[in-house]
Amino acid sequence: MTRAPSGEQSSFTLSEFFRREAESIFEVWEVDARKAADCASRLPSRELRNNLPELLKTMADHADEALSGQSIAKLSVNAARNHAQLRWRRGYSLKEVAREYGILRSAIVQTLSDRISELSEKELRFLFESLDGAIVESVGTYVAISNQERESEQERLQVTLRNISDGVICTDADGLTHYLNPAAERITGWSGEDAIGKPVGEVVAVLDEASGQPVESMSELTLRTRDQSAHRSDILLERKDGRQVPVEEAAAPLWDSGGEFLGVVVTIRDVSNVRALTAQLGYLATRDPLTGLPNRALLKDRLMQEVAHAERHGERLALMYLDLDLFKEVNDMLGHTAGDDLLVEVAERLKNCVRRSDTVCRVGGDEFILLLTEFGEMASLNELGSKVSDTLREPFELEGHTVEISTSVGISVFPDDGHDPDSLIRHADTAMYQAKALGRNNMQFFAPAMNRRARERRELQRELRKALAEKQLSLHFQPQVELATGKVLAAEVLLRWRHPRLGSVSPNRFIPVAEERRELMISIGDWVLEESCRQARAWLDAGYPPVRVSVNVSMVQLRGDSLVDHVADVLDRFRLPPNQLQLELTESVLMSDVAGAADRIRSLEKMGVRISVDDFGTGYSSLSYLKDLPVDELKIDQTFVHDLASDPDKAAIVNAIIRMGQSLNLRVIAEGVETSGLVDYLCANGCEYAQGFYFGKPVTAKRFEGRFLS
Repeated sequence: MTRAPSGEQSSFTLSEFFRREAESIFEVWEVDARKAADCASRLPSRELRNNLPELLKTMADHADEALSGQSIAKLSVNAARNHAQLRWRRGYSLKEVAREYGILRSAIVQTLSDRISELSEKELRFLFESLDGAIVESVGTYVAISNQERESEQERLQVTLRNISDGVICTDADGLTHYLNPAAERITGWSGEDAIGKPVGEVVAVLDEASGQPVESMSELTLRTRDQSAHRSDILLERKDGRQVPVEEAAAPLWDSGGEFLGVVVTIRDVSNVRALTAQLGYLATRDPLTGLPNRALLKDRLMQEVAHAERHGERLALMYLDLDLFKEVNDMLGHTAGDDLLVEVAERLKNCVRRSDTVCRVGGDEFILLLTEFGEMASLNELGSKVSDTLREPFELEGHTVEISTSVGISVFPDDGHDPDSLIRHADTAMYQAKALGRNNMQFFAPAMNRRARERRELQRELRKALAEKQLSLHFQPQVELATGKVLAAEVLLRWRHPRLGSVSPNRFIPVAEERRELMISIGDWVLEESCRQARAWLDAGYPPVRVSVNVSMVQLRGDSLVDHVADVLDRFRLPPNQLQLELTESVLMSDVAGAADRIRSLEKMGVRISVDDFGTGYSSLSYLKDLPVDELKIDQTFVHDLASDPDKAAIVNAIIRMGQSLNLRVIAEGVETSGLVDYLCANGCEYAQGFYFGKPVTAKRFEGRFLS
């Protein structure tokens, strides 16, 4: 298994890649190989490929051993030797033989390119060591079996070795250097002229990377033992100029056809770039690329260490799970660049809120976790939570705009709320969702009962998705009446859910749960809008007088990008006149984003759709925002209407709203009217429209037709 940059386990391995993609590699290789060598065009595919499948199979067989850290079995050299022998018999030049391996390397990298970052450093090293080993073995075999003069062989070998990026050094039987390719000159700092005749141990002077002490190089080891290939990667090469670079060194003995020892061929790879890339991959695997903060993977690692430390020393630690309230609205209004700038600034503010011993992590789009160690009394957590909330409430300047946000905070404590990282994170997350459910911009400590509520919310969300698919949802309609004539002018659409096991589920229970999952709430809202317009069109087609349908729109829908387009599409699809649709938005929804709401409402008004402010009087009740928004109607919240006759304060509020509506030329409708006395009071004080049980309870479309339209 390798570790993907996110910190999760990936099933992708080098061994799996070779076995699954061998044919793809051969196809890419064959096309390029035929272009590169005249002889190749005269060979059938099977003979052209000859021993390459054996080579890849051997590499696949040993790849898992490389990953596990076990001693890697020596790569079989038969495939490379047989390949070189066949090419020599077919008239290939040494340069063409080496080029074929270069093409094979390119074919493997090209096929692997999309997933190369998923391989471990050991697998990458094994891959290129195996390919280079095959090149060295093939070249050595070709030279050994060639009947050309030694000078010609050496000349061809030089041309061939210029095609690989690794340094190659050849010695005689006494270990004296007699050849360096250009890459070897660049890596060692030795020119060929200076190196010729020098002991290879002087040209390839290596140090143990951990201790910095000189050690025997692989070339010296192979000269001494004349054994099979040797390899080492934990070394530093001391260049001729004294600079030290991390390298990998491999060496193999060379024998002629008569069995006489000729010397050693050494390959050196500068792994500085590989180390840098590995460090970068390690950083990306544990850090958030936007803010530079630790990510969830690094948080879990640190949390596991801190839990073990706290357990040993009888200490406590805490997690604060933060979610930025209404972050999506910043993205929608100002764009993702501004959203990214906000996240970076939030990260900086959070780091300034905590001690150096604490950890600030970004674990999601707008979610952060603070890992707090040795925090002392619980009161200190309250103080820090208040400090964090106050800090994030201070305005942000983003691309010329002043933005204010708040945050919902959930807290879990070790050992009270869990003994392992997963449970502590999960419980802090649960507490954070409880904070959001209580109106956002507050802080909640985890309590076991929250788990039950969280499970209930998740279960209800699953059931709601089924309800949409299985048509468990339905619409009821309640009349809105002109008081002077008793004429029904509109019908408010009310969503009902009858669950096969739970029975009738109240909207007050399931709507807040749906709003926690944006896509679910938008799906429900879209369905309600479509079914409402479908029913309004059906009433018109049946010859009934026009009745406007009044549909509630949630905060999630209003802030989404698709509301205006979806309304236009639905009206067009059902051929419904736009003035037969009214959208109801609560005062709190409008005030949470006046600028964004204004743009969408103006677009809807241009279509001819009517806008009603629901539950008016419970929020800001500000004349200034009413002037900025093209609304048509104010609905007085029923909490003021119920006690109108007996509560002078509420009567004063209702009368003020009626006068406000008249001054702004807005229609005013009272909700929750249940008695004739309320009707008389409203008429006497200038309210022209009302809705409530006095006129009719919410009923199905069929009953609405029979009672109010016929």
